[in-house]
Amino acid sequence: MRFWQKTLLVVLILFIVALDVSVIMIMHKSWQLNMEREMQRSSNEQALIANNIYENLNSIKSRGMTMSDDVLFDVARSYAEYYLKQNISLQLWDREQLVYDGALTAKKQQGLAQTHTEEQNVHEIVTSGELPAPYQELKLVYKRNIEELYTSQKELNRYFVYVNVIAGPILAFLLYVLIRQLTKPLRLLSKTTQTIAGGNYNERVALKKNDEFGELAQNFNQMAEAVEQHVTELSDMAEEKQRIVDNLAHELRTPLTSMQGFAQYLNSAHINEEERITASGYIWSETLRLKNLVFKLLDLSVLRHQSVERNRLSVDELFQSVQQMERENLEQAGMKLILHNSIDSVWGDPDLLASFLINCIDNAIHASAEGSEIHLSAYEEHSAAVLEVRDFGKGMSERQSQRAFEPFYRADKARSREYGGAGLGLSICKQIAEAHQAALSLESRENEGTCIRIFLQLHNNEGLIR
Repeated sequence: MRFWQKTLLVVLILFIVALDVSVIMIMHKSWQLNMEREMQRSSNEQALIANNIYENLNSIKSRGMTMSDDVLFDVARSYAEYYLKQNISLQLWDREQLVYDGALTAKKQQGLAQTHTEEQNVHEIVTSGELPAPYQELKLVYKRNIEELYTSQKELNRYFVYVNVIAGPILAFLLYVLIRQLTKPLRLLSKTTQTIAGGNYNERVALKKNDEFGELAQNFNQMAEAVEQHVTELSDMAEEKQRIVDNLAHELRTPLTSMQGFAQYLNSAHINEEERITASGYIWSETLRLKNLVFKLLDLSVLRHQSVERNRLSVDELFQSVQQMERENLEQAGMKLILHNSIDSVWGDPDLLASFLINCIDNAIHASAEGSEIHLSAYEEHSAAVLEVRDFGKGMSERQSQRAFEPFYRADKARSREYGGAGLGLSICKQIAEAHQAALSLESRENEGTCIRIFLQLHNNEGLIR
């Protein structure tokens, strides 16, 4: 049973019981007062009639008449006939002998005091008393019919039952409406908790009251906000961890492929000592670069929007390193990497910038046809050092260009699946640019090619953001 149902049942029972007990007590008290009033009235009327009979007997005696039974009968009858219209009957007794019975239902009654009798379903008040001296042998019995009082009480009882039958359902309905309205905040709170339990953590209780329910709703909303914030932080942490794994998996592919190629070259080719030293040197340098790249990617994940430590680095050395790492991929694709350099150095992190250029070149290889050229350029523009990778491949539409830097977005899904891409290359490039506080631009036209530029510091001055 729900809370509002239990509340309704308890309040209804308590209210009906309290109301019925109160009404019954009032009815009982009213009955007592009515009976006392009727008893007092009967006693007063009996005394009045007895006094009138006494004076009448004194008047008869003063005229010298003898007090016979016939005289007593006539006197009693005169009063009995008068009061009979008021449902009052009289009896006159001379010692133990009945002289007159106004109701013609003579019964011998002894020692009658002021009592309440019930005979043959007739309710009467009976009171008696002796006449004053010298007629103390005479006793007047007064009987008053109170059937009307009992009838009124029965009618009142029936009315009470009718009121209960009618008022009960009405009271139940009003209590139902009232309790449902009072417990509405609880239902709203319960619905909100179910919604939050279902995963919608931004749900709140829309209840503005200055009572306990309003305070409860405010506290609940504060708790829900704290839970939502905590869940969001956990979700961000989970996404961050997944992003680290994806970035590492993506970035490890190129250096590992390069290392594999040099290792195969050492094992299968007939080379002299100088070539062996050169190949092993590349493997060693790639191993160091791989280690540095892993740590830098981890640092990028922790310091997503913070700048990295930037140093002056030679553009020629950067280009030669990138060319060497991409040599095997270019040869397998049948493409050429054309270098253009008009500046000596830039400020940045060598491993991250190399990763940036490698990702751009890999995308250019996948988007270009066999025999194509890819241009890797470095030049100055508006006091900034620009590193540019340009291809003349399939290019992208305007909509694809707008989403190119989104994680896991792949403009050509079929081609990405063929080369094992996950759509993270340009997303990592964007992170590297943000870490260098550098602007990033992409220009692409379908069937004409794509150009990606990063704007770095040419000198050790303020960061360039465009």
